[in-house]
Amino acid sequence: MTQMTLPVGSILYLNSNIKLSEHNRQPVSISTTRIEQSKRMSNGTFRKFFIADKEAISVSWNMLPSFSTFTVDGGYGAVDLKSFYEGTAAKSAGALSGQSTFDVSINYGAATRQIEMVFTSCSFEIVRRNVKEDVANTPQEFWNVSISMEQV
Repeated sequence: MTQMTLPVGSILYLNSNIKLSEHNRQPVSISTTRIEQSKRMSNGTFRKFFIADKEAISVSWNMLPSFSTFTVDGGYGAVDLKSFYEGTAAKSAGALSGQSTFDVSINYGAATRQIEMVFTSCSFEIVRRNVKEDVANTPQEFWNVSISMEQV
């Protein structure tokens, strides 16, 4: 299988060096949750106390290959991402663990933002298995993957 490199790169990186694949990626949802206290005072006025804004990111892929060697851009495949989430990814690859906090770099336009996050949900669904181009090739699976992360 020939690998094609996309010129723009990936929109999401974990721990600054783990590229999440653009292979069949759906839109990335970036939302903000405002943490605040609000209450009505005895004279009828309303008071709000701002505490912080926290980011949340949700992203999903359809028909994502299992490993980075099968994705079009060499970014993490479904099993690679599952290993990171479960904390079993190779430490030599720079992966800490999805079981604790990790850095997420968001690259869009000319801006790059880095946010410390944790996983809030993650789902992996096998869609196709034992797909081969010819008999000599290693079979692979295709997955539907969905992840959600929240700022610490």
